[in-house]
Amino acid sequence: MVATVPSPSRAALRTETDEPRRGPGARFRGRWRIALRYGARDARRNKGRTALVAVMVALPVMLGSFAATVLWSTQGTPERRVAQELGPSLQASITFANMADLQQSPDGNAASGNEQLEGPVTVADLDAALDAALPAGARVTHAVAAPVIVFGESLQSAESGVQADLSDAAVAAAFPVTEGTLPGPGEVAVSRRVADELHLAIGDDVSTRLGGSAGSATELVSATISGVLATNQPVSASVLYPATGPLTTADDLTTTLWDGAQPLWFVSGDAPVTWDDVLELNESSLQVTSRDVLLSPPHHSAVPMYAGVPQTSASDFLATWGLLGAVVAIALLEAVLLIGPVFAVGARRSARSLAIIAANGGTSRSLRAVVLGTGVVIGALASLGGVVLGLTGAAALVAQTDGLRFFSPPWLIVAGIALVGVLLAAAAAWLPARGASKADVVAVLAGRRGEVSARRWPAIVGTVAAVAGFTAAVVGGITTQPLLLLAGVIVGELGLVLACGGIVSGLGRLAGRLPLTWRFALRDASRHRSRTTPAIAAVLIATAGATAGIVFSTAQAEYDYRSQYRVAADGILVLADYLTGSPDVDALTDADVATIRRITADVVPGADLVPVTRLVPPAEGDDSYTTVYLRMESSPSGGVSGGAIWGPIVDDGSLVDVLGILDPDTARAALAAGRVVVLAGGLGPDDTATLAIETWAADADATSTPLSSETVPLPATAVGDARGPSNTVLPVVPPSALSTFTDAGMTTEVGGLVSAQPVELTAAERQTLETRLADAFGATEWGEGRIGVGIGEPAVDYGSPDWLATLIIAGSGALLALAAAWIATALAATESRPDLATLTAVGAVPSTRKRIVAAQAGTVAGIGAFVGVLSGYPLGAAFVLFFRYRWTTPDLAWSLTFPWPWLLALLVGLPLLAVTAAWLATRSRLVLTRRIAG
Repeated sequence: MVATVPSPSRAALRTETDEPRRGPGARFRGRWRIALRYGARDARRNKGRTALVAVMVALPVMLGSFAATVLWSTQGTPERRVAQELGPSLQASITFANMADLQQSPDGNAASGNEQLEGPVTVADLDAALDAALPAGARVTHAVAAPVIVFGESLQSAESGVQADLSDAAVAAAFPVTEGTLPGPGEVAVSRRVADELHLAIGDDVSTRLGGSAGSATELVSATISGVLATNQPVSASVLYPATGPLTTADDLTTTLWDGAQPLWFVSGDAPVTWDDVLELNESSLQVTSRDVLLSPPHHSAVPMYAGVPQTSASDFLATWGLLGAVVAIALLEAVLLIGPVFAVGARRSARSLAIIAANGGTSRSLRAVVLGTGVVIGALASLGGVVLGLTGAAALVAQTDGLRFFSPPWLIVAGIALVGVLLAAAAAWLPARGASKADVVAVLAGRRGEVSARRWPAIVGTVAAVAGFTAAVVGGITTQPLLLLAGVIVGELGLVLACGGIVSGLGRLAGRLPLTWRFALRDASRHRSRTTPAIAAVLIATAGATAGIVFSTAQAEYDYRSQYRVAADGILVLADYLTGSPDVDALTDADVATIRRITADVVPGADLVPVTRLVPPAEGDDSYTTVYLRMESSPSGGVSGGAIWGPIVDDGSLVDVLGILDPDTARAALAAGRVVVLAGGLGPDDTATLAIETWAADADATSTPLSSETVPLPATAVGDARGPSNTVLPVVPPSALSTFTDAGMTTEVGGLVSAQPVELTAAERQTLETRLADAFGATEWGEGRIGVGIGEPAVDYGSPDWLATLIIAGSGALLALAAAWIATALAATESRPDLATLTAVGAVPSTRKRIVAAQAGTVAGIGAFVGVLSGYPLGAAFVLFFRYRWTTPDLAWSLTFPWPWLLALLVGLPLLAVTAAWLATRSRLVLTRRIAG
């Protein structure tokens, strides 16, 4: 019989002198204190590896903080609005909106109301409303805002003027100058742009007058330029007068045209103008921009203007910002994959130290924390440096453009970016840390590799996820479901990352029949998947993103080209009558044409103007109206800027070249043969265009049907492409076919004039011409001059995308891919030294090392580029299809393209560049290393 003694419990072994047991929080702190100390020491010992990781972490943090700060300081953020509109100390600026039941947005940018107020409304009435609504202690300073005309020696410019009491310190501080001083009596300050365009300098005398519809009736006022205004002034002022300036408001503000002089009030003092104050001022038709409301906006439900308007839903938010979020997520994944191999090699080199920790009682958690500690330490320091560099660069850029008064870093966003940098390094170290915690301790201490075998399920799951994700992305594009599209993109890319290990393993098993160098490279990649797979995945994502970007950029360029409207040939001056066909305005007469020619000759000498005859619809009757138009099957969706003469016009072919009509020889021959010229896609059977004549009731709406309808076929010839670009003057009717249109009730008028030869027109000359024509012919009801001024520009051929944008896309992807390939190659070359030494010892030629290293680079770059291009095309196609089918009628201007030169450069050029660089950077001579048998 054997007696057994029970083992004493831990409680029995503990003596009174033992320390009390610590809780899990203390163990966590202790574990991470050791891990961070180890990480700091490891970072100091391996300076090269630390510098590499720090650069790759600091770069996105620097770019992120730089971009966030620049955007926050240059866009319409609350802080910038406050700095621009109110300066350092104003509490609010207030304008008269002249609308009953006024409602405004909290930022003061938008307002709505009913009909205009019935007068009289005086400045004194509004002053009383201000006194009743503003908080106690508020100080109000009167000002006037109005459009003004500034006259240089020979040119003039339409500008936005403000007249204010600059003796008030708070008001003066809101109008900073970069040169000179603020204006006093008899003086004026202008912006740098005005000074440059009109060739003005401080001390020059300049004449100004009130602009807008009533401006020609006011007298010129002379003043001396005292200073140059900084950019972005309150109410976009480019001309600043003192309180003694020439601007005055009408006695009854309701009779003032919308583009006339309007009262303006600046509020200063210590008391803020709250949202309740704003609502009370709205009751008096006063629109307010408040410092307090901008910086602390009210809740959506407290804004009457938003009543009945639902807040942005989560799906709408994702649809708007989801693409940006997906791009950022993939970029962060790319950074993790770039940094991951460095930590993998670091963990492998520290394998013996980690094994000793494990042999002395270290748990798996402790080992993971030790490896992660290195990433956290490097990530924190790199993020701090990246933030400092980003903010410094942003401050320099903002100071160059707008001055440091608008420099406003979004500190919470910057802190979040820095935290992302730390998490980025920790995420990159996670898989190496997990692998190190599972290593065979005995094998490592014996000098053998302690890697565990890879599992197959990631490759299977990744392949399925990639196929499902890309399919979902294409389906989301066709069905215009942005959430499905974005989810498909992210799932597909993550699936490819998971599948990379299986791809490498499969190629390693198939490498038996390849030459030595490629067989060695593929099998080495398969054996060290923890180092190779992240690098291949990084190349894959970079090339996939570049491919998708190039595919979409090419389609976008083609769309931009097709969506253009040509106003005239390149450099042709166009003077368009915006009121052609208006029943209340007389058509341009021969005397009017002579006046236009005389005014133009004064501003643009040598411009020989030719009238353009335009067909206008029949005049409306009391009970009905008639429309006459050519039915077109398709039309570009682009717009035009400046003056444009819209078709149909009448021409015998003499203006075809001047008007920039596509296929001019075809158009000229068609007009000579008596055929109408239309855009391709507007032809019916037998090469005819259909003239539709429809009579509608005067009160007809979108659901009404015409009272009568008639169609007349006309012989026609198509020019250009049905998808665009088009020309504003199309269709063109020959004089021989004019009777068909006049019989339908249409008449002809002078629609404008064009120059017979190209001219050069500066911005100041254009404004001068517009102003003088407006003085002679008046303005439209929306405030623009009746005679619009335009200049012909060629349709930019974006058939192959803009080279700079494409170069940025392809170059960025290529640089990321090459960085991943070269990092992995350098790490592989370092780890392969014992194997290469063995090859050298058994008689391998010296160039074997160069060829093997080049093959290792080609393996990483080649696999990643092939799979990346193959998967990137459907991603780009999905976004193109989304824009093609986003409306009920497909937009045919969006179409898939195959930019094979760029894709071939990524598919072939990228691996060749990686191989060539690795070959040139590798020495043939190898120093033999000692190997530990095991």
